[in-house]
Amino acid sequence: MERSPDQKRSVLIFHGIGEPQRELEPGEAVFWLSRARFCEILDRITGMGTTAPEITFDDGNASDAEIALPELEKRGLRATFFLLSARIGTPGSLSEADVRRLAQAGHTIGLHGATHRDWRRLDAAGRQAEYRDARQRLAELAGAPVTLAAAPFGAYDRRVTEAVDAEGFEALYTSDRGQCRNTRFLRPRNCIEGEMDNAQLEEALRGLVPYGRRTRRLLGLMRKRLLPARAAT
Repeated sequence: MERSPDQKRSVLIFHGIGEPQRELEPGEAVFWLSRARFCEILDRITGMGTTAPEITFDDGNASDAEIALPELEKRGLRATFFLLSARIGTPGSLSEADVRRLAQAGHTIGLHGATHRDWRRLDAAGRQAEYRDARQRLAELAGAPVTLAAAPFGAYDRRVTEAVDAEGFEALYTSDRGQCRNTRFLRPRNCIEGEMDNAQLEEALRGLVPYGRRTRRLLGLMRKRLLPARAAT
């Protein structure tokens, strides 16, 4: 799917597919999809041509390799997998071999941290663990530099943006909804939820923000990007 680097498009976030194989965090279950629904969404993406959204996955669930990888391969689709380094090899999450398989299949490995902590709360030791140490481990497994990051919980502020930029990442992916260009450092994404109806799914696929939510979204973006950040605790 050839498109201009500056072309606006949606970026989707998938989490888990099928039955979870680990204990979920509070509020996480809404982001899990059945395999049938996931395949239905991939089929819709395949038919969108150059307007198709970018595909990303967060958290490094085992379903990334067991379900997502073969279904993506069937359709010739590529994705970015934002992984948590400390979860690799734990029950319900990707193994080291799985991470290598994803990278060898042509997918991109990105950073989601080490332990799914709120990056707004990191001190110097936390930044070392969540940015540098985690990034190094992922790069070793992927056999390639890790240049993209995604903030856990979609939570960020000016301090996080500046810190991720200072670490040399090409982009910071968020959960702000809407469309983005891959020439921008901050890249909003649209979460896919298991109970979305078709109208809500279409909004996510196109990166559309409902009219009634646009002002609130704009104010939220201004607060995150412009106001002074809170100190780490």
